[in-house]
Amino acid sequence: MTDRASMPEFPPDSPDDEAVSTALLEQLSAEAGAGLEFVDAPVRLTGGFETFTYGFRVSAESGPLSGPLVLRVFRERGAETQGRREAAFQNALAGLGYPVPRVVLQVGSPGIGGRPFNLMKRVSGRPMMADLFDGTADLESVPGRLARLHASLHEIPPAPVIEAVEGTGFSADAFSIWHRLDRLGRYFDEPEFEGLRPVWDWLGENRPEERETPAVCHGDFHPGNVMVDDGAVSGVIDWPGASFADAEHDVAVTLVLVGVVAGGVFPEARDMLQGFRSAYLDAYEQRRALDHGLLEYYEVMRAFIGFVRGTAAVTPGVNADLLPRGGYPWADAWVMQQGAARIGEITGLAVPLPEGA
Repeated sequence: MTDRASMPEFPPDSPDDEAVSTALLEQLSAEAGAGLEFVDAPVRLTGGFETFTYGFRVSAESGPLSGPLVLRVFRERGAETQGRREAAFQNALAGLGYPVPRVVLQVGSPGIGGRPFNLMKRVSGRPMMADLFDGTADLESVPGRLARLHASLHEIPPAPVIEAVEGTGFSADAFSIWHRLDRLGRYFDEPEFEGLRPVWDWLGENRPEERETPAVCHGDFHPGNVMVDDGAVSGVIDWPGASFADAEHDVAVTLVLVGVVAGGVFPEARDMLQGFRSAYLDAYEQRRALDHGLLEYYEVMRAFIGFVRGTAAVTPGVNADLLPRGGYPWADAWVMQQGAARIGEITGLAVPLPEGA
């Protein structure tokens, strides 16, 4: 068997799929204490901005390695803490009956190709987003379905989830939404971002006090991350942004993703997506009340994080440490225009667009 520590690493954007398969089978055989074979060899799955993601199945007939599985190899070598966070949060929710894939194995560095990975049960079906674009879905019912599923997440009592993640060695603070906003401050040490400082200051001056009892939040809740099988929701995937926060934060993220970002990815669907956004919000508020002041603050927060990073992506000479990975959706000119317009509408501040946007 190959020594894991001596295995060759792959470049961050071009893994050798055959090498991934070989390393994976060796590690799973060691985990099972017996030789395993692929029943279905690993196949790259779409999505996963932070990971290389594969679907596969091995010859285990029972136990955690049986059945369809998903491998998430983290792009960053130092991401094992992120892997542990995802595993803790997902397994806590799975234990409470929420439809989330359980993580059955979490391995730190050297992992596969020098990177940590998570192994989880594969959710059956296909993304709800696919139904929207192939004409099989009832477009009037999908936003309500998404909203009700989202509201049911926010209705989960946070205490048992917090207790479960703390039992794995994390504090609830490790799942705070403010870490990401605070990290944005480093951009304002660079002259290229000085024109955006008024919005940064607005976010600081208007930062709300979170409620004493937070909601359990996903952080990236949209139709592409909800799986549907034979008409029923089979699971909610992609949890790296999981947090304990105001429910308005999670709803605002969905509004920005559907109303702004998705229009850059699917320009032909912009009118439909605006209608979807409104119908989702209406359906959510039929089930749970929202504070619209908080909702607007969090819309600005989410849009501004994306806008700043998108500005970095399209501005020459920016410090390389501040650049998002290639293909960052906020680097799209239309997305930046829409994001700037929404930020300006809420804050009353002018948001300068980078050249070419």
